Amino acid sequence: MTVVCFMFCITVYAQEEETSAQLEQLGEQTDQEVPLPEEDEHTQTLQAFARRRLNLNTADAGALQSLGLLDALQVSQFLLYRKLLGPLISIYELQAVPGFDLPLIRRLLPFVEAGTELEPYYTWKDYVTRGKHVVLLRYFRPLQTAKGYLHNDSAGAHYNGSAERIMLRYRYQLSRYASWGLVMEKDAGEQFFRGAQRKGFDHYGWHVFLQRMGRVKALALGDFTVNMGQGLVQWHGLAFGKSAVVMQVKREGDVLRPYASAGEFFFYRGLGMTWQRGRWEVTGFGSRRRLDARSPGDSAIGEYSGSLVSTGYHRTAAELALQGNILQHSAGAVVKWRQGNGHLAWNVMMHRFSKTLRKSDDMYKLFGFEGNTYFNTSLDHAFGWRNFHFFGEVAADKHGRVAFLQGMLASLAHGADVALLYRHEDPAYQTLYGNAFGESSTVSNESGLYTALLLKWGSRWELSAYADVFRFPWLRYRVSKPSGGYDALMALAWHPDKTTAMTIQYRYENKPQNAPEHELPPYHVIRRPRQQLRCQFSMQPLPSVAWKCRVLAGRYHQTGQESWMVHQQWQVKWKKAWRFSAGHTWFDTAEGEGVFLSGQGFPGDNSLLRLSGKGWSVQAQAQCRLSEDLALWCRWQHGVYPDAEGTGSGWDLIPGNKRSNLQVQMQWEF
Repeated sequence: MTVVCFMFCITVYAQEEETSAQLEQLGEQTDQEVPLPEEDEHTQTLQAFARRRLNLNTADAGALQSLGLLDALQVSQFLLYRKLLGPLISIYELQAVPGFDLPLIRRLLPFVEAGTELEPYYTWKDYVTRGKHVVLLRYFRPLQTAKGYLHNDSAGAHYNGSAERIMLRYRYQLSRYASWGLVMEKDAGEQFFRGAQRKGFDHYGWHVFLQRMGRVKALALGDFTVNMGQGLVQWHGLAFGKSAVVMQVKREGDVLRPYASAGEFFFYRGLGMTWQRGRWEVTGFGSRRRLDARSPGDSAIGEYSGSLVSTGYHRTAAELALQGNILQHSAGAVVKWRQGNGHLAWNVMMHRFSKTLRKSDDMYKLFGFEGNTYFNTSLDHAFGWRNFHFFGEVAADKHGRVAFLQGMLASLAHGADVALLYRHEDPAYQTLYGNAFGESSTVSNESGLYTALLLKWGSRWELSAYADVFRFPWLRYRVSKPSGGYDALMALAWHPDKTTAMTIQYRYENKPQNAPEHELPPYHVIRRPRQQLRCQFSMQPLPSVAWKCRVLAGRYHQTGQESWMVHQQWQVKWKKAWRFSAGHTWFDTAEGEGVFLSGQGFPGDNSLLRLSGKGWSVQAQAQCRLSEDLALWCRWQHGVYPDAEGTGSGWDLIPGNKRSNLQVQMQWEF
């Protein structure tokens, strides 16, 4: 039993490191100072598999993909191995599967098993009684008072509510078979059981999700997410872009998924169902919900000038005026034909708004959306042949503008994998919830070719590299002419034993941007070459002690400015009930730039910390498992910026050079 617990800790620790690197590079692409989309469905899925492990002898491609630990080529190779040689006799047989090495197997062990060949049969009573109830409470509060919460003699505070952020969630889950629950959230600055929020929380969400009921593969009621193809039409789930995990370029996931996260924008509310018969799957869904949008126009003619607002903040009278003032109807369908571990699918998606949306007059938004109806359709495919896996999608909007993506994953030899991906998106192509692999976070105005290589020597050495060349046919935000650029990365990882790992990563990018010293007009675009070196080392000097250190340095060639960060963290387990961690971060960044640090919160918290300026930060966290069913977390963070007169910006500005916050979480399972 002790060995199993030890392996679980190591596996989760390694998975957090992998996800941390992807989150940080996603933050660099989007330059976000706020948390990434509040989507923690993947963490909840892994927790469910830790309680009831996935049977590798009956798991299909969708179940293996839902783990989030395998790329498309590894899933394809495992299914081919099982088809040729039959079910696994032991979990240790994974070492014989092509593409599976010891570090990957260690990450899989806590969540999978090699059970019998029989899929368990659950009655309706089992759906209700054999799962796990989980209640999660998360509380966050800054310890200094920001500008928006200060009162003065002439006026009250800018924000109506208090600075606490509270999230309460109840969820019942039976592996991949049944899930239902309720999530409630209050953001910082929003009122709570008073004023505009007399009903308590600002956001309420609920879902009921059932799977594998005869020919009904999935049934969704309430809140759910939809993922189609490669994201050219629709992708709600958390999807990473370019990172050191160079082979994870294919979007994978079930079409319908339950939504039990705290985000208030990227989901649907209504009814959806997937019906399966033989090789055919048909999914249909409909949604009706109110969204926030800016600048109401003349209600007499039903016009609406502005755009949708995805933040979910309702802290001020202005933000409250936008709350739920536009109605969105959405409907879509997916018809999929499966052959082995491949498929061919037709996707269709439509949105209709109760009022008309209009684009701004900025030149880079010349091809932006106007109207009240979105319509997209696409064909996507995936199939394997020997050691190759091909995937792609071609999509069109209601005006006939086209976007397409084609990728290939291949295993050239034992320990040698490659990936190729080409995408082209018309500058005028329009989609609402698209999220495809690429340089930009939006699906339009981009062409590019991505190539990647992954080499492994035994179970200790791994070399990964990618190069991406891209072009933007039309203007972009802060880029005032058609342009292009390139991005390359190389990473070397060494795993001398189960508990020690070292990674060295070098990244070079050359991207266009308007010159800061030129005012518009005239438009003047320059290239901004940047180099970044990242080193990371982690080890366990004692079975109960883990240490990691991360060093990051970057340089902008155009300005000669440099940025660096040094972060180290200790984790200690004491007895079975207690875990402690403490970390220290030093940083010094170029003016207007920042470095990113993730993985500092609780499990499921995808917040990304952006460090800008010069200073240092400390954090301490304690976890106490009061019983097998009840766990508590408490985290304190304190940052000091010696040369700053205030931290933050706008109404979130905190006077002085210090910034602290406290975060508490409780989880009860029964």
